[in-house]
Amino acid sequence: MNIKVLVVEDSASKADIIIRELQKQGVETKFITVAVDAVEARKALKEQAGSFQLMLLDLRLPARSGETPDAKVGLELLRMILEDGEYYAPDNIVGTTADSSAMSQLESHFKQYTTQILMVTPEDNDWKFSLEKLLSRIDRAAQQTRQYVIDACFVTALRKPELQGVLALPISWSPEESLGNGVLFQEGFASIGGVNRRFICAHSTQMGMVAATFMVRALWERFLPKLIIMTGICGGLRDACLGDVIVAERSWDWQSGKWPASGEFEAAPDHKEANAELVALARGTDEVADSFWSTQESRPSQKPIVRVGPMVSGSAVVEDPKKHELFTRQHRKAIAVDMECFGFYFTSEMSSELKPKALCVKAVSDLADRNKSDNYQDYCSHLSAVVAFEVVRKYFAIDARL
Repeated sequence: MNIKVLVVEDSASKADIIIRELQKQGVETKFITVAVDAVEARKALKEQAGSFQLMLLDLRLPARSGETPDAKVGLELLRMILEDGEYYAPDNIVGTTADSSAMSQLESHFKQYTTQILMVTPEDNDWKFSLEKLLSRIDRAAQQTRQYVIDACFVTALRKPELQGVLALPISWSPEESLGNGVLFQEGFASIGGVNRRFICAHSTQMGMVAATFMVRALWERFLPKLIIMTGICGGLRDACLGDVIVAERSWDWQSGKWPASGEFEAAPDHKEANAELVALARGTDEVADSFWSTQESRPSQKPIVRVGPMVSGSAVVEDPKKHELFTRQHRKAIAVDMECFGFYFTSEMSSELKPKALCVKAVSDLADRNKSDNYQDYCSHLSAVVAFEVVRKYFAIDARL
């Protein structure tokens, strides 16, 4: 039974009872993670984001090792997961306790967030029966074959001008709709190789990795896209020129690391990569980029070059050329900087099943210095979308022949 379970329990004896029962019901030991306090639980939810199908949470939990267990801690953890969205919520969350008084006192509070609370004691078999039924239901749901719903999803950080470039593609877009969580999307259709393909496009509520991560996760959960593509504008590094197309083969958060007492920043980058197949297809899009450049009145003076390389991401707009040295120290081949790519790749990679194939394609609208202007933002937004659409077209043209 390939069900991943997070057991949040500070009592070693109670945790042992739960683990033995999970194993008896067919859950493999390697799929069981134990956290003894809220700190460890949050760490597990972050490091294994989106992978847990079941969380068994003690009603009274210490905030950290050595502290007194308190129901407020468990309730706060549930609120962070289910209301604030700070961590990916396990598919099923069940409360546990061995204390009948705790059950009567806390049941109404916990059932605001959970649907079930188990009274876990060695002599009681009711909880074992309930757990068996729950695991069986989760397993049956997992066995049902899920399928991709949307062929390709285009996402951008900004409504204007980036999303406008996507809306200008040869796709018939429907009126805008809402997911109900602040994310607006449009559905579209286009014929590729004689097959009518379904598309979705959306933009973040604001710039930055956090907003991009939230948007991509919401779209993935709703539409299960086969491909997910980010387009828009970025800052160029190294030899990149205005109007060049950047295909981000990988990305990381340049601000991730440590500021020690010495004052010298120690980077700890966690690289996330694009889908290799889509990167390979993007390498052959120079002709499409040239063709677009030749038809535009407002354009950079030189033809665009499609550059494949690392794109560094951060939560702040970069106007200081001195930061370029920091970026290239973290990766000597870094060619561009933006505010979303790492979050976009992180979310795509952490999707628990039916992972989308992800690619970030942006065009250089400035050189990541203080000489920023809006002269080519429209042009670059449209160019990045055109190149990305060519990658999608080539992918599905090949897919149709297989």
